[in-house]
Order: sequence, then structure tokens, then C-alpha cells
Amino acid sequence: MKEFTFSKGNRKLSNNVLIWNLPAVKTCPGSSTYCRRICYALKAERCYPSARKSRLRNFEFSKSEQFVEKIVQFLRKRKETIIRLHESGDFYNKEYLNKWCEIARQLPDKIFYAYTKSYFFDNFWDNIPDNLRIIQSVESRFPEKVNWEKSTARVIEKPSERKSFEFICPEQLAKKKGKKIECMKECQLCLRKNIHVCFLRH
Repeated sequence: MKEFTFSKGNRKLSNNVLIWNLPAVKTCPGSSTYCRRICYALKAERCYPSARKSRLRNFEFSKSEQFVEKIVQFLRKRKETIIRLHESGDFYNKEYLNKWCEIARQLPDKIFYAYTKSYFFDNFWDNIPDNLRIIQSVESRFPEKVNWEKSTARVIEKPSERKSFEFICPEQLAKKKGKKIECMKECQLCLRKNIHVCFLRH
């Protein structure tokens, strides 16, 4: 049996992106009541038991002493240069976040990115390497902890709710026009530093 699993791409993401997932809700200490109620990742686990099993396996492996070493060895052999952390799940504690910081430091030719609600951790921003791009999900238990000088993402009901410093997800705008954009292939907006992105609720 595999010790851990990465998947490739999804409906939005290019197939050139590796995705690392953990169990939904269980590993999301910053999630709000509303977030847990509508969580699409949790619904996927209920529909696909195999997805839940692989995420649980990743979670258990992430606590091991070999986690950093083996993930670095695995990713070093892969041609993919972009790794999405936590399509499902989140940084469940500071120690786990630090492990991904170390992985990113050892793989400077790769870019890691994650949306997170765990920015309430003490000293959350300490020692995060440049190639680990963190986007704060504003809808969380601790909205007052958002650092607006860093990247953010939030959900809006309609484009007119966008603030002047925010962008609306280009993939969603293209879809409304009947077009298709592959995230991380044709658009890498979320990889920019200090970017503020809005997603239209769907």
C-alpha cells in the first residue's frame, strides 16, 4: 500500500499540477460553521470512500518523521513544477505547516500554493519561503486575523461586490462567457504575491 498519494488536476486545474489532500473538516481548525456545512470536499469523501481513505493515509503519514524526506524525494523526481496543497484539508497545526516550509525550501525550483484558514496560528508567517504562496481564505472562524498586506481570497455573490483592489477569478469569468481557462496553465493569478482574489459563489 502507498504511504501517501498525490492526485493530478481537477475540473479547474491543469493536469500539470500535483495536488496534496487531507481529510476535510478534520484538518481544518480555522473553518467556520458555514464553511463546514457547505464543504464540497466533505461531500466528495461521502460519495467516494476511496478519496477519504487516501486523504486519511496522507494525514497519518504527514505526522511521521519521514514526511519531509520522502515527500522531497518524490517531488524531486517529478516533472510537475506546481503543487497545490489542500484542495481538501488545511494546515492543521504549526508543526505541519513548518514541514511544508522545509519541503519548499529544499525544492526551490517548484512552486507550492495553498488557500488557508489557519492564519490564526501564532507566528503563522514566520519563515515561510518565497516559493510557498499562501492565500488567506477570509471566510473563517477568525476573520480579524487576516493580514490584508498578504494574499487573500473571498467568495462574493456578484461581480459588483468586488473591491477596487480585488480581482475576480478569470476562470469563472471565462466560464460565464462560455469559454474555458485552465488554472495554472493559462492563468496563474493565484501565484502572484500579495494578490486579492474573489470567487463567485456557485
